Amino acid sequence: MKLAQFDFLKRIGTVPLLLLDDIFDKLDAHRVEQIVKLVGGNRFGQIFITDTNRENLDRILEKTQVDYSLFSVTDGVVTPINTEGYEKE
Repeated sequence: MKLAQFDFLKRIGTVPLLLLDDIFDKLDAHRVEQIVKLVGGNRFGQIFITDTNRENLDRILEKTQVDYSLFSVTDGVVTPINTEGYEKE
């Protein structure tokens, strides 16, 4: 539904920001991977994906090989996450 809304708004001349909130809670990993591949192209612009499970997100992003930045939000404080030195457990 969100992707259809995005497409409709883009057709009428407004490129919205896409927010996918906690999608791992609602979808299995394969479906999330497909969505990330789809929205990872230039067609969608800026996208925000929220999730509470870092391991799931890392696996999906590694498979899709899209450009991304990670941030942590704790008590309202936004902190960039350096993914270069991140050791997967």
